[in-house]
Amino acid sequence: MLVKVALRNIRRSVKDYAIYFVTLLMAVTLFYAFNSISEQHVMTEINESSHMDVSTFVNEMVSLFSYIIAFVLAFLVIYANSLLIRRRKREFGMYFMLGMKPIQVSRIIVYETVLVGVISLALGLGLGIVVSQLLSFATAAIFGIAMPDYQFSFSMDAFIMTLVCFCVIFLVVAVFNVFSIRRCKLIDLMNADSKSEKVVIRNPWLCLVLFIVSLGVLAAAYWQLQINGMTMLMDDNFKAATILMLVGTFLFFFSLAGFIIAVVTRMRGFYLKKLRPFTTRQVASKVNTSFVSMGVVSVLLFLAITTFATGMGLVQMFVGDVEEANPYDASVAVRPVENNPMLSKAEAKDMVNIPIEDVESYLQTHIKGWDQLVSESGEIVIYALPSLTYNDILDSTGVTIESATAVNSKVDVIGISDFNRALGLQNKPAIDLDDGHYLVTNNVDVTEELAKAMVDQGYLLDTGSETLIPEAEVVDVQPNNMSMLSNALFLVVPDSVVDKLDPGTGISSSFINLKYRDGSNAEEVLPQLIEEANVAQVNSTYTREEMIGQMQGMKLAITYLALYIGLVMLLAVAAVLAIQLISLTIDSLKRYRTLSRLGCDTRMISRSLFAQITIYFLLPLLVGVCHSAWTISILSKTLFNAFHVDLLPTILMSAGLVVVICSSPISFPVRWWCKVFANVRSASLES
Repeated sequence: MLVKVALRNIRRSVKDYAIYFVTLLMAVTLFYAFNSISEQHVMTEINESSHMDVSTFVNEMVSLFSYIIAFVLAFLVIYANSLLIRRRKREFGMYFMLGMKPIQVSRIIVYETVLVGVISLALGLGLGIVVSQLLSFATAAIFGIAMPDYQFSFSMDAFIMTLVCFCVIFLVVAVFNVFSIRRCKLIDLMNADSKSEKVVIRNPWLCLVLFIVSLGVLAAAYWQLQINGMTMLMDDNFKAATILMLVGTFLFFFSLAGFIIAVVTRMRGFYLKKLRPFTTRQVASKVNTSFVSMGVVSVLLFLAITTFATGMGLVQMFVGDVEEANPYDASVAVRPVENNPMLSKAEAKDMVNIPIEDVESYLQTHIKGWDQLVSESGEIVIYALPSLTYNDILDSTGVTIESATAVNSKVDVIGISDFNRALGLQNKPAIDLDDGHYLVTNNVDVTEELAKAMVDQGYLLDTGSETLIPEAEVVDVQPNNMSMLSNALFLVVPDSVVDKLDPGTGISSSFINLKYRDGSNAEEVLPQLIEEANVAQVNSTYTREEMIGQMQGMKLAITYLALYIGLVMLLAVAAVLAIQLISLTIDSLKRYRTLSRLGCDTRMISRSLFAQITIYFLLPLLVGVCHSAWTISILSKTLFNAFHVDLLPTILMSAGLVVVICSSPISFPVRWWCKVFANVRSASLES
């Protein structure tokens, strides 16, 4: 019997359930699709080409962020459900008046929740499976992977994870619904419609003070980010800036209504015209009751834009210059045993321990078939000057660097012979360095100004044994294979200078750059042979093919994470906005009927309603966009500018997504808007 009532209620309230159902459907679809990507057939192909287990990495990262996403989706579902319950309180009150017991009404609510949940979960999982296949084709197209034979993929892990996650959410929703109804008195349920019309206005002067305080708190958060940057995400200053931004955002919306009242009511010429007093009070009342949701919309939008822009920026940083960052077939990283955090002293005792400058010759003589695998090799030994730091150079030249790269580390130098061997492996001409001169090399934007200043100002380099003057130009050379361009101000000095430095304390690291013989299988066998040589000073081997493949894998992983988090956040923003705007229109029906009976024409009423919709829609978006713009500008200064990353295309893309996704809720209140006018006209005719 109660199940039939629940089914009838769902059929009768299809329009009321529309937003709730669509929200559930999209949430389930995205949750399954992105959690299943690691088990798609295309990931096997990417794993083979990228020299890393991309699928496992993507799965681990997506699973990690899925807990955060699940929390956001749970909030979204509960929020959408709250509108539905509020709309139907009078209906539940009628059940009580007809003699139903609270337990029976509770069972009806639970049945409705379960039925809608099962339907949305089934359809969402089906749609998610389809979307996951489309993601496979999109991934293959992005990475140029041929898929001649289509293979259907189904992820049982993603299926179970989605099922468990949303079953828990539906359970929470059911419990919320039962308690929200059972704790209400019958008179409150029957008068729910009229209660929604209550106008709540806080003390305008108190709100004015709080509004000014909120602006101060937000300014303090912005200032903290400006002076400290965002490179140390676990730093106390960053945590403080985050807390200040959250507190300032919610305090802003909490005090906004009173601020509007305090300011607008003093503008008599503007305030006392047409329906502006009514509209002002409506706006203030709605902001007062919805300041939490408006703050949540701003924060979610901030997270969506920032995550997407940062993710795409990281993709450019890792992949954009990967070809230029890996000019050698392979680079063997060599460093002193005491500087290798991955190697303990006990492990080092059982390994070959030789001076860094002898590692190249040792590998050449102890690896069988070296000459058949390697045509050329050249070791770059990097020395640290004993009494000179990069901050000393900054102080002397007067250059300021807004980045964490400006540290108290010692200045690195390379002998001209080693440097020319690196140039030879890149098929570049050797450089002649006069006695008493040094050469500035740099290919990182953040230190470009300092490099030019050293040349232009004729900075005198004190090596401890002699003083050198700079050559007339800065040279752009990558000294070794890395994931990105990493030559941040290496100085090339005469061999006589490095010969006078103490190898025991002066050598900071070294790289042996290799050029493979044509037709050899060095890419497959040489890294393993180097590892088997068991030299304590050998840290790792970076092959060109492996580094490019790994960066492609990182591109895939970061892209999926950015899209996953960004789309879910934007979905939440769109749903909350739609719910807010529909609630506004529904709650205003009786008020606009009253205005119509008092003689207000349709044009005046439409302007009032449009003003309210505009404010509720734009304010959270503007605040979220302001937070995002400031954060992204700080990220650009402290991180991305150093690696030739231009975030403008990403920002424009993010703005486009925001416009497309977040403008969709307007279509819902527009339909209700038309309904308002229909009701207003009918009310006028009846009167």
